[in-house]
Amino acid sequence: MRSATVPTAMRAAAAALILGACADEEVLRGLDGEQAREALAALAASGVEGREVRGDGPDAPASIAVPRGEAARARRLLAAEGLPRARPPGLAQLFGAQGLVPTPVEERARLLLGLQGELARTLEAVDGVVAARVHLALPAPDPLRPEPPRPARASVLLRCRPGARERLEGLAEGIRQLVAGSAEGLAAGSVSVVVVAGPPPPPVPAARGPARVLLGAGAAASAVAAGALGLLALRARGRARP
Repeated sequence: MRSATVPTAMRAAAAALILGACADEEVLRGLDGEQAREALAALAASGVEGREVRGDGPDAPASIAVPRGEAARARRLLAAEGLPRARPPGLAQLFGAQGLVPTPVEERARLLLGLQGELARTLEAVDGVVAARVHLALPAPDPLRPEPPRPARASVLLRCRPGARERLEGLAEGIRQLVAGSAEGLAAGSVSVVVVAGPPPPPVPAARGPARVLLGAGAAASAVAAGALGLLALRARGRARP
């Protein structure tokens, strides 16, 4: 009766090995829909199969899971792409809910911060841009001072994918026009644009498909089976002795 439990234990061990090899591991969590889509697209472009895991409710944060053997590589890829991107607050976030009545100074500061966030989001939609930062210096006119205010200025920092820097630098004049057109009194010549390239993505290792995972699990199961057969043989020899 005891020998009959050996194949059962062998099958259970093999199943545990297969399930452990195929299990997924979370690499990102607490994402909104756009952040999750960007992460999945970046992983797919590098040959890593990811899936989105979302909790209950349409507004529940999402997580990204990948096969356990690809987790370390997926984290390196996402870090190289600067993902997930921190979303700068836009006008809707800054003016959506207000408590006390803001002062004119607070209102203007909030408007500038929201405008910077909207411009950064627009620039991040350009192909090749990983992250964008926009800083606006728009002096407010002072009715108590007769002299004209200082000229408005702005600066743009773009972090791009490797190989996209030259193309984005060729778009610098268009970026200046875009930023200048969003703020009153800002000239395109007063907008500075800096483009920096991010690190290259990690190299792609040898393929590790389901067949290889199952093959490794099958080899482990074969080892368990060999041990079980050896145990049965020893028991049979012991019973055969006079």
